[in-house]
Amino acid sequence: MNLIDYLISLRTGKVLLQSYHMNVKIALIYDIAQRLYKDRVSICIINYEKFLKLSGREIDQRCDESSYVIVFEAEGPPDLPMRYNLVTSFVKINRYFDDILKIDKVSTNLYKAQNNAGDLFIFSVINGEIIERKLRPIHEDIINFLKEYEGEIEIKDLINIISKKYEISRDNVRVELALLKELGIIEVKDRKVILTQLL
Repeated sequence: MNLIDYLISLRTGKVLLQSYHMNVKIALIYDIAQRLYKDRVSICIINYEKFLKLSGREIDQRCDESSYVIVFEAEGPPDLPMRYNLVTSFVKINRYFDDILKIDKVSTNLYKAQNNAGDLFIFSVINGEIIERKLRPIHEDIINFLKEYEGEIEIKDLINIISKKYEISRDNVRVELALLKELGIIEVKDRKVILTQLL
């Protein structure tokens, strides 16, 4: 399931998108709105003027009892109305949410979103739209090797195995390991690579 599908699946609940990255939050709101329009669900955005000023993108909205309510850039509990579905903020808000997705930048135009259950969504923002990204075969091989070795292997052994299989330099393997580390999938400790996240 990709990130937009996941958020749509929670549309009757309450979700917090916590991130410092405004372009990501705007793109997510816009993509969610487009999907909900197709299902004939009306959208209501609290702080719409702020959204419009920052995004430059109009969204046809109607606020009534059946609307999907988005609170754009809440700063705390006082900013939340009685009923809401999706809240964006740069801080964690101390209110009940069915799920909280923390969104971080991994590298140039590559982001990760992680929910309370530890599920990881990797994506880019291209022309204002969320584009899902998948791990490349080399990443999947690294993860599979770690699974075979019960989640832990000497870093030099893993680098040797992967560099031989893909016929690339050891430094290139280290670059790929660094990306997996940034994504929170592995950690490197005591000269070992440890699998921290099962995908």
